[in-house]
Amino acid sequence: MDATPRRRGPRRRRRLLGTRSVQASLVSLSQLRSLSATDEEGRGAGKVVDVVVRWTGNDAYPPVTGVVLQLGEEQLFHPSSQLERLDQRAVVVRAAGAEAQPFSRREGELRLVQDVLGRQLVDLDGVKVLRAEELYLAQVMGRIRLVAVAGGPRSLLARLLAGSPAERRRLVDWSAVQPFGEPGSELRLQLPHEGIRRLHPGELADLLEELDRPAREELTGALDTSAVADALEEMEPERIEDLLRETTPERAAQLVAEMEPDEAVDALRDMERAEADAIIAKLPAETARQITEILGYPETMAGGFMTTALALARPAETVAEVRQRLRQQRPHGQDIDSVAVVDEEGRLLADVPLFELLASSDQTPLSELVGDSEPVTIHPEAFLDEVVDRLTEARASSVVVVDPEGRPKGRVLADDVIDALKEGGLRLKLPWLFR
Repeated sequence: MDATPRRRGPRRRRRLLGTRSVQASLVSLSQLRSLSATDEEGRGAGKVVDVVVRWTGNDAYPPVTGVVLQLGEEQLFHPSSQLERLDQRAVVVRAAGAEAQPFSRREGELRLVQDVLGRQLVDLDGVKVLRAEELYLAQVMGRIRLVAVAGGPRSLLARLLAGSPAERRRLVDWSAVQPFGEPGSELRLQLPHEGIRRLHPGELADLLEELDRPAREELTGALDTSAVADALEEMEPERIEDLLRETTPERAAQLVAEMEPDEAVDALRDMERAEADAIIAKLPAETARQITEILGYPETMAGGFMTTALALARPAETVAEVRQRLRQQRPHGQDIDSVAVVDEEGRLLADVPLFELLASSDQTPLSELVGDSEPVTIHPEAFLDEVVDRLTEARASSVVVVDPEGRPKGRVLADDVIDALKEGGLRLKLPWLFR
């Protein structure tokens, strides 16, 4: 939800679609479906109604295992071993009828027309969602394979240019594609494509927002919980809320537990109380306590949009000891910009910026890094205006939220304030923040 520029997608590798031999042998599924097959003697063998490929998820370019031909009232399957020719101009089968039999799906087989056309796909090179409007086959090392897809509505001009270089430039290489199917479909995602696992959380968030519900559920169910949670933190609260509603309370709780508490609260706050309580009930005790505490404050108060991810230390600890503990908090790195130094009673003494730790030697005790200035603090009941004033007066990047005894409860970062201002409709009051 921050304004950090989203990183470019996975580094593109050389694709088969870029080779001249593949471009020269491209044939579209619609071209094949317009053809009537013959046998070697030129006798009619039926009209092409579908092409079958073997899809295991391990082969970047699924091989064709046969074609389905409509002959009279029957649909007969001709295995690839019986295909004499399959290109833009003709489909020729050997000994028509000798090996043909009604199509019976074998494990891992897909009918391209029935199972793939119209499905949502993810183009990992362009990091976008598209629908399979056309599929392309080509000869690759002696076998006919599925090599490309064209997505989105095709214009009249594009149809007129079918097969030309202009048309090919709009194709997506199949090895860059992650397809999604329906429950029970052979196209169902088993393991995420390597390219999806390398996506930046912001890019994955974009894809989740574009995918329809079945595909979104399929993808989030196959990815690591931490990867999905990172992506959710890049989404708007209402979209997170929708995604949490789509899954079970148990799965929703797993995702919420991996998110930063303040980000999770943004989504839970607007849910029906019963829905939010069902998710919170499945959370680990400490996570549930933190989230419940934040939810206990109005979203216009510091306690309502603070993060409870804190780095705490004692004055006697060395820089090396604190650095070691910070490594354990790496998942919360975006919410930690300073280390709160506390006394034996847990009261805040100082707030040491991470730069000071980076610039100091390992054996330096934190007591030497504590300056004379008071740490920037605020109470959880402080309203948003007061938080803004406190941050701007101190020219600080964050402010520590403390209880009446001065014990740290959380931290409000500058980007949390900007998010809260957006939600609070204060653009007119502080327009300079949104230029």
